This record gives sequence, structure tokens and C-alpha cells, in this order.
Amino acid sequence: MIDILGDIQVLEAFEDAFITFTDAGERMLKYALDQAEILLKIRSLLLEARQNNRRVHTVGMGRSGLCGKFLAELLKLRRVKSSVIGTTLAKPVNNGDVVFAISGSGWTKTTTLYTELCLERGATVIAFTATKGSKLDRLSDYSLYLLGKPLPTSTDYIARKISGDYRSPLAPMGSISEFSTLLVSAGIANMIDSEEPIEEFKRTLTTIINVAKSSLSKLLIHRDNLNRLIAYYEVAKKKNHSCFFGGMGLLSYISDIISIRFQHLGIDVSDISDWILRKKEDVLTILSGSGEASILKILAEEGKRSGMKILSIVGNDESTIAKLSDAFLLLEDIEERKKYFELGREELGRFIPAFEISCFILYESIIAELANRFGITEEAMKEMHANIE
Repeated sequence: MIDILGDIQVLEAFEDAFITFTDAGERMLKYALDQAEILLKIRSLLLEARQNNRRVHTVGMGRSGLCGKFLAELLKLRRVKSSVIGTTLAKPVNNGDVVFAISGSGWTKTTTLYTELCLERGATVIAFTATKGSKLDRLSDYSLYLLGKPLPTSTDYIARKISGDYRSPLAPMGSISEFSTLLVSAGIANMIDSEEPIEEFKRTLTTIINVAKSSLSKLLIHRDNLNRLIAYYEVAKKKNHSCFFGGMGLLSYISDIISIRFQHLGIDVSDISDWILRKKEDVLTILSGSGEASILKILAEEGKRSGMKILSIVGNDESTIAKLSDAFLLLEDIEERKKYFELGREELGRFIPAFEISCFILYESIIAELANRFGITEEAMKEMHANIE
């Protein structure tokens, strides 16, 4: 049996990126609390929409659009009717509806076009953007400002390390604003039914950030496991094997977000819809808090039979999916989240997607590590970004 690990890597880029995101989470919390008036207005609009049987829509392109789907799903858990503009089952936008338009730059043409159309239909538009004064900001009725991103650089990681300019993820474009969107979405959803909405927002984001920090500490104690998992992706790129990513519910959106960034690394990424085209030695990565999701277990079993490499991120190291995996990482989960799934939606308990957002941070950090190992700059990754949106 060949040892996939080879030379042990020090994981500097991984660790720096992970810390960058948790630090950004704390800064986003402070930034959002400085906009408490807007947060309360958003809560008021959502409560009004639910009470009046109006619909809440999200719109955004690429990874921002997937963050919008994440928000829409969280709103459904609070019994707010939600729809994602541009999807097959998108509902019509009508007078009195609410629309969340998401764009870190605030200049994405399709998003601003849809925003104009929604305004014409009489909807109230809330922008999530990192760019004050952008077209989206100026068009919208309300804006919640996100943390921005440093400009892409053509300098590689080592040079940035030497200069001291390395405390930002190697993953380029909108990673920080997308992360900010995921965080504030979780906080806003939990504000809806809280008697102390701002405190609930703060508690939700603080929990997510603390869970991520705790997971990082444990991951770095077991560096061999982390290196082993990353090494499978190195081999996949070198040998041009396809990488598939799978998750259910909110994790399906996180897995799609990850897939896009892996493609920016020049790795061959296949959608689960291309499952029939899988080949021996291709890589299947599964994200599952319980490690027991039925459809994902079937994928893991089929992948194993096909000679694929199975990787997983789980919240239960004794789970079926973990045991089927060639390599897996264990992230922390929280009891409230576990209880939520046990209770189902009949009892509207608090739901904090700490595991889901930790998966996002984990993979942004893995991507930074891979970019460093491959010698890929942010500028080069930007060239792989979709250029028509």
C-alpha cells in the first residue's frame, strides 16, 4: 500500500487562512452590531412578510447566489416563505415581497439587473454588499454592509509571508464577503422569533466562531489526518482525477461553494449529476454532520465499489460515512443543532449552522494550502473565475 502522505507538510497557509476567517468573523460581528438599526429593520420586514403571507426572495451570482440559497433555506426553517430567483422553481416577485440581493462588489451586472426588475415589481430590496456607493447599494432600499476583501495579488504565498502581508486567504475574489453573508444570514434567521433579537444575533455568531476555533485546535493536534486528506487532492490534480463533492440541505450549498473554488485551482471538478461518469481513483468528498445521511451513505458505498477515494468531513467519528472513508476529519457540532434535527420542524427551536460554516472555513483554508503547494497565485485563480454572470 502506497503512503499517500509522503513528506509531511507544515500547513502554514492552512493555519493562516483559518485564523484569517475566524478573525474576520469577529470583525464582522462588530461591524454588524454597528449596523443594529438595519438588522432590526430587516427583522421587522421578515416578520411582516411572514405575517402577511408575502414571499422573501434571494438573488446573487456564483458563490454569492449559493450564499443566497443558504439564507433562503434558513428562512424556511423560521416558516418564512422563500424563493431563489433564477432557479427552476423560482416563484414570481410581487408587490410587497422582500428581496435580498447579494454581491460583494455591488457591481455584478446580472444581480443589479434583477434588482431593478424587483424594484419595478414593487418589492423591497435589501443589499448584502461589501462596497458602499456601489450600484447595488444605491439601488437598494436598505443595505447591510459586509467585510470586504483585499485586492487579488500576483505575489505568491512565500513572498507574502516574508513581507508580512499574508493574513488574508489565498482563495481570491469574494471569500470574505461570502463568509460574512453566511454568518449574518444565520444571525438574522435566529433574530426573527427572539425577544432579544440583537443579543440573539450576537450569540449566534459568537457560537459559530467559537465552534470553528475549537475545531481548528483539534485539527492541528491531528495534523497527519489533515495532511492525509489534503494529499488526496494533490494526487487528484497531478493525475487529473475528478473530484466530486456532496452534502444534503444547507451542506449542499457549502459543497457547491467549495466545488467552485476547487475549479479555480485548476482541479477537475465534476457535479454529482455527472456521477455516472465517475472513474476509479476519482475523489468523492462528503460533508455530513451526522455521518449517517441516507443518500450520502449510498454515494459513499457506490463510490467505494467503483474504486473511488472517499473523503469526508463529519461531526461523528463513529458514523457509517466516516468508517467508509479513506480519510476523514472530525469537526465539532453543537447540541442545539443535533436536538433540532431530532425534533424536526414542528418545534421551532434555535438552529445554529455552526458545523456548516465550519466546513466552509475548513475548505477555504484547505484551498489556501493547496494554492500554496501548487504555487498558484490569487491572480491566476482569478483567471479561472466565471466571466459571464
